[in-house]
Amino acid sequence: MTLTSSPRHQRTVADPPAKKRSVRLLVCGASLVALAGLGVAIFSAQLGQTAASHSEAPAPDAVLAAPSTAGSGGPGGGTAVETRSGDAGAENPDGRLQFGTTAFETEYAGVANLSPVLLDALQEATSDAELDGVYVMVNSGWRSAELQRQLLQDAVAEYGSAEEASRWVASPETSLHVSGDAVDVEGGGASDWLATNGSRYGLCQTYLNEPWHFEFQASAPANGCAEQYPDPTYDPRLRS
Repeated sequence: MTLTSSPRHQRTVADPPAKKRSVRLLVCGASLVALAGLGVAIFSAQLGQTAASHSEAPAPDAVLAAPSTAGSGGPGGGTAVETRSGDAGAENPDGRLQFGTTAFETEYAGVANLSPVLLDALQEATSDAELDGVYVMVNSGWRSAELQRQLLQDAVAEYGSAEEASRWVASPETSLHVSGDAVDVEGGGASDWLATNGSRYGLCQTYLNEPWHFEFQASAPANGCAEQYPDPTYDPRLRS
C-alpha cells in the first residue's frame, strides 16, 4: 500500500526513468513471490501435522451389546484384544459379555469363571486362529444361575413351550454354562475354524443344532471329538 502525505506536504517529483521503474517492479515482485512461498511452506507444515494426527490408530473401544443367539458376525479379522486391566471376574458378575470379548479378557466373570482347562484351550486356539485371519470371540461363557434362569424363561416365551425351549437352553441346575464347562463363540468363521481345528486343543462341538457351542474333551487331541448329540435334550448330563 502506498502512503501519501497531506496536500500541504506533497511535492512534485519527476517520474523516474523507465529502467528504474522496471527494477523496482522486479524487486517488489520477487518480494511477493518470497512471501507467497513462505506462506505455502507454513501451510504445508500445518497440513502435514494435521494429517499425521488423523492417521494415528484410534484407541480400541468395545461396542456394548446384549449377547446374540448365534456365532456369526463380528469383526471378521484383526488383532486379538489382550487382557485389559482390572480384577479378574469383576465386570458383569452375571456372566453377560460385551460384543467383541475374547478369551483373554478375564476381567469379565463370563470368561474368568470358565474351567481352567477350557479357558487355557480357548486362549491357545484363539491365538492360533488369528494367524489364519479368524477372530474368535466369546459370545457367552460362564453364566450365573439367575441369568440362566432368565434365558430359559425367555426361551419358553419365544418357542411357546418348556419342551421346545429345552432344545436350546438348559435349566440352571443342569447348564454347563453355569458350571463353567461350556462356551459359545462367534465371529466370522470362528465356529467353522474351531470345528476343523478345535480337537487339537480339546475343544469340541457338542450339539448338532448349536454349532457355536464348544466344550473341553481331554481325549480329543489324541482320539478326536466324541459324536455330537442332535440337541441338548439327548444329553444325559442335562437330565435332572
